[in-house]
Amino acid sequence: MVLLVGGIGGYYWWQNNNQAGNPADEINPGDLIVFEIKNEELSDFQKERFLADFDSAKDTINYNLSLGYDYNSDWNYSPLLAIATVQHGIGDDERAEKMWLWFTDAFLGNSISPANLGDLYKSFLIDNAKSEKYYLIALEREKHDFNIFYGLYELYRYRFEDSQKAIDILKDGLANNPGELNYVNTLVKYLLELGDREQASQVVEDFIADNPEQTGLRDKLK
Repeated sequence: MVLLVGGIGGYYWWQNNNQAGNPADEINPGDLIVFEIKNEELSDFQKERFLADFDSAKDTINYNLSLGYDYNSDWNYSPLLAIATVQHGIGDDERAEKMWLWFTDAFLGNSISPANLGDLYKSFLIDNAKSEKYYLIALEREKHDFNIFYGLYELYRYRFEDSQKAIDILKDGLANNPGELNYVNTLVKYLLELGDREQASQVVEDFIADNPEQTGLRDKLK
């Protein structure tokens, strides 16, 4: 699972692209700020690190609240994401799920929380329909993140066992990110595994036509 947590760059991207959100009425993020380890296989060192990260984020949120900033204010964007990331890390996926659900509605410009929900429902709280739903929401908001396309590709390939959808999502990723080798490499490898050498060769040649410096891609067909 490739968990997206957001950083300074991601925060400022959101700040410039956010639309006013309508948080899910049935979820109060304040009730979810709880540290409860549910994965006892973690080492003491890991537990301490997670607790330190949690406490730091919680302190930031409480300080912002004391200044009059609501949970869905710009200032609480990163620390609330950090809370959910920690909760997932300590095995508390039920609270992480609720936080990301609330976050997806509260911050409509962000792709991080729906992508994380896609991963969560794909690999942990198994629900293929929900996983697809939230990956697609993430793609509506961000079409230049390879991890989102790759997560949906994995969902279609391994959970739905739908090779055509798996191929199509990689092609869609490449169409939205021309020149990005990750999509080509993944797509060609998958097509070869399927025994579709002709289509794999076409993908390579089409890419080289637009990127003539990438002739080395033909080696992948050998």
